[in-house]
Amino acid sequence: MWPEEDIPDDASVYMRIHKNFISDGDFRPNAFRDQGGGMSVDWNKYSSPVETRNRGKTPSDNAVIGMVASEIRKIDALAVKHTPIQENSFDEGGNRLKPNRAHSEVIGEKTTEVRVKLSRIFAWQIRLDGQIA
Repeated sequence: MWPEEDIPDDASVYMRIHKNFISDGDFRPNAFRDQGGGMSVDWNKYSSPVETRNRGKTPSDNAVIGMVASEIRKIDALAVKHTPIQENSFDEGGNRLKPNRAHSEVIGEKTTEVRVKLSRIFAWQIRLDGQIA
């Protein structure tokens, strides 16, 4: 079992962006949304951008962005929390989840204003065409 750890301010988190949110090489801010308790991301201490991309159902349908924890925390009371997915975990629908030590969440309301602010602090890690940024 993996313990929850404090994510330092200088750490990065990676997030998959599905192709449905990308057009003309950019993505729509509504890609920043909660799933369950928060917005799912992977902590760079335990994941790489490629590993994050490969966790998608169809990896080639996803790009990956990175954000620095301190920059996220500066936005309207958002928090970044390490929430590793343990063995024998299930989602709200009862589906088994794959273990993921890197799993973390960005907690806090994702208003339109918050989404726009998040869209200003990201850096491409892997573009939709698979190019490493």
